[in-house]
Amino acid sequence: MKTLRTSLFTALGLAGLTGLASANAFNINEHDPKVTGRGGATAASNADASSIVFNPGGLALTEGTQLLIGTSLYIAEGWYCDSNAAEANDCYDRGTRTDSAPAPVPNLYVAHRLNDMIALGVGVHFPFGLAVSYPDNHLQSTVAQDSDLKTMFVTPTVGLNLRKQVPGLSFGAGLDIVPSSVKLERALVFGEERGSVALAANAVGIGFRAGAMYHPPALNGKLKLGVMYRHKIKLDFEGEADIDIAEPFRSQVPPDGDASTTINLPAAIIGGVAVSPIDNLEVEFNAVWIQWSKTFSPDEDRGEDATSLSITLPDGSTSNAAQDYEDTVSYRLGLDYKLPKQRMNVRGGFIYDPTPIPITTQTAQLPDVNRLAFTLGVSHQVSQKLGLHASALYIPPRERDTTTDPAVPTFHGTYGVQALVLSVGISGNFGGTPPAAPPAATVAKN
Repeated sequence: MKTLRTSLFTALGLAGLTGLASANAFNINEHDPKVTGRGGATAASNADASSIVFNPGGLALTEGTQLLIGTSLYIAEGWYCDSNAAEANDCYDRGTRTDSAPAPVPNLYVAHRLNDMIALGVGVHFPFGLAVSYPDNHLQSTVAQDSDLKTMFVTPTVGLNLRKQVPGLSFGAGLDIVPSSVKLERALVFGEERGSVALAANAVGIGFRAGAMYHPPALNGKLKLGVMYRHKIKLDFEGEADIDIAEPFRSQVPPDGDASTTINLPAAIIGGVAVSPIDNLEVEFNAVWIQWSKTFSPDEDRGEDATSLSITLPDGSTSNAAQDYEDTVSYRLGLDYKLPKQRMNVRGGFIYDPTPIPITTQTAQLPDVNRLAFTLGVSHQVSQKLGLHASALYIPPRERDTTTDPAVPTFHGTYGVQALVLSVGISGNFGGTPPAAPPAATVAKN
């Protein structure tokens, strides 16, 4: 029966695998509390071990051996409502809200300078993931019930300080090894009969990143430039589907067994410029382009620019669900001020992050909006070797309306999101200058 199979695909496909690479809700950027505190804007200036992630060109500017361990706690909430509640301006209270528990996301970086030119490092972070959970039997339970998505990036990296060849220039590149997993459960509904679909799938992808920084020596740290490229990563997910629904419907859907799909974690280009208008103050602006349009497979049946999530079901049949993600450019602005006598840095930042999901494919799987984020952070250099770091990122409540076109999407209404991210970290610096040194002094030394 076509209707039942469509319902099954909705439960199996849209419910989970789209979330693994989906938009800014699952594009996690908080991988270092120092970076988070300044709005994620460090592509031109990061000379710490976390440059492995934010711009490998900064790895060669590290001193001695550096270790950074941290974690970010994501306290996020999404919601959706039908058009009636939206018109009453009561979407949050009358709609359906996620009940996901706060999610900790760790990070770890180690960097070591081998000699005047070469530095090596390795980083572990989780840039795509998180969990989404809704109350049982909500209106879109066939699309979104419970999902647990993880992508771990292990990134060995090498940095080259080219100051002898081109004063002020450094370069770095790293290999991204990405083991990934998804676990989900969704409702399967046909008439009055309710069932469930459970899926567990795994994949391993390989990619790379490369970046460069240029800090003009004549300006003594007053100007810094940086650019980084991260290549897309193909993930071929393979797993098991467990379908549970009573007869006569059970025999009309595929048996339990293998299910598979392919998605691409998107490529990205980050560019940044940092200036120090006064002593001890650094201001940086970054622009981030993400190629979300290549996340899913082209859908030739719907047009040149259309893309769909294609899933092979246990009986070998294939179904498609429209995604049509769009490329985005987000903007980050950060400030970092050094308090020399207190051995502290204080930070602030602002982020504008547009959603790549068009209203035509918006569902409860990923309530998403064009986001504004505000950040604060502080670091204290306890000793020459030990630093403590903390930051907070706040995304105020925002909503988007998907009722402007009566034909699409399937689920008309309003979708909203808000979030708070709290990050802490501890850094060790052995044999080099503490990473909390003033920006100008850092550049002058290197």
